[in-house]
Amino acid sequence: MLTGCLSTPPSISVDSVEVVSRSDQAMALHYNLVLSNPNDQPIEPLEFTYSVSVAGRGVYQGRHAAEMTLDAAGQDRPLILPAVIPYERVGWTERTIPESERWSLSGTLVYVSEGVFSETLLDLGYRPSTGFSASGTLNTVGQMGPTQDDGASAQTDSSVQTALSSPPAGS
Repeated sequence: MLTGCLSTPPSISVDSVEVVSRSDQAMALHYNLVLSNPNDQPIEPLEFTYSVSVAGRGVYQGRHAAEMTLDAAGQDRPLILPAVIPYERVGWTERTIPESERWSLSGTLVYVSEGVFSETLLDLGYRPSTGFSASGTLNTVGQMGPTQDDGASAQTDSSVQTALSSPPAGS
């Protein structure tokens, strides 16, 4: 019905995953995403809702405000989604963390296109969205990787498999 008037959803891919800190009870991760807008008009990503599984068990659910505008013509923009793996949720202790473990990330991004028509749809409660998912293997132990701008160490995992975005809601 409205699909001819709506924009194509932004593409979302996971570039890497970093272990940014560890404690005796949990480890913190950063999922480094890349967003791209294939349209000839800017798109404003609003909010991510997402969940993380490790070793087949749900360990984290989050919401994250995107707070950016994706320019037209496919310019890539980085975005970090944070997550925490509480060891007890996957049956680990500080001493029994495996060297590597499978993870999966899935979620939805709500976004708006610019223009009067898009604003009207937003005012009526229509919020276009797109789904995303990715999976890979996380290196969980060993020396932390390169230092980031905030001084925290990070261990990067580049073994990521990303699924294509799903069609926008309501189409």
